[in-house]
Amino acid sequence: MKYLCLLSLFFTLPLWACDKQAKDASRIAVAGGSITEILFYLGEQARIVAVDITSNYPEAASSYPSIGYVRNLSAEGTLSLNPTLVLGEDDMGPEEILEQLAATNIEVIRVPEQHTAAGIIDKVICVGTVVGLEKSKLDQAIAPLLAKAEILNNLVSEEAPKVALLLSIRDGVPTASGTGTSGDGVLMMSGAKNVFDVFSGWKPISMESMATSNPEFIVIPERGVQAAGGMDSVIDHPAVKLTLAGQAGNILAVDGMSLLGFGPRTLDTAVTLADAIGSIPKESSGP
Repeated sequence: MKYLCLLSLFFTLPLWACDKQAKDASRIAVAGGSITEILFYLGEQARIVAVDITSNYPEAASSYPSIGYVRNLSAEGTLSLNPTLVLGEDDMGPEEILEQLAATNIEVIRVPEQHTAAGIIDKVICVGTVVGLEKSKLDQAIAPLLAKAEILNNLVSEEAPKVALLLSIRDGVPTASGTGTSGDGVLMMSGAKNVFDVFSGWKPISMESMATSNPEFIVIPERGVQAAGGMDSVIDHPAVKLTLAGQAGNILAVDGMSLLGFGPRTLDTAVTLADAIGSIPKESSGP
């Protein structure tokens, strides 16, 4: 089986296709938490010399030097660590920094992102191919991911549960996931109907919008719960109390990176969410 995972050809950088091994992947500066997670998942973390600040899983990832934020990388900090490869998520940048790094003959590879189960598996295949992982090891690594994707592909389709995914509640105003976001992707993977699919991107929503959408479940990252003052504060929020989710206490707090990072753990999170909202047939939810 030939794995093919084409990189987004943004900018004018010497980006490689994912069906090719990097010239030298012995010293990798990673830009993006999901890529760091994948390297650890594949057992290739010894290649890492630096990570960006979104790389907080597993815990060992925090021990590496930082090259800044995935979309605001530091050229000086990256160059000082002598990487042979900068491997990042598709939104890494800025462009001028990537061009500066590429001009020093550091290979720069961008891993494409699709907010689907297949997209997660493609990312793992891409990273494994870039670092030169043997096909047998890559096959073994993706086998459990394929099994989880199969569960998600067999979700109950009729009457999808109505779910809102809130990124945060800041200054009393919820920010919700519309279409084209990682939040929308994980909801679709979980067999849910995103009640805020009437707009795109992440947007603040009013009490009226929350009441009109009336989700049966609300999903929110754990950090969003903490920032709101705890779960009691979320449940007692006036907009939340207007919904079926708030009235039934159907508020699901989830680790933010596993929810929205679209690394291997996002498949687990999608299966867990699907089970929690009732979109997995009982015989498919496991022991």
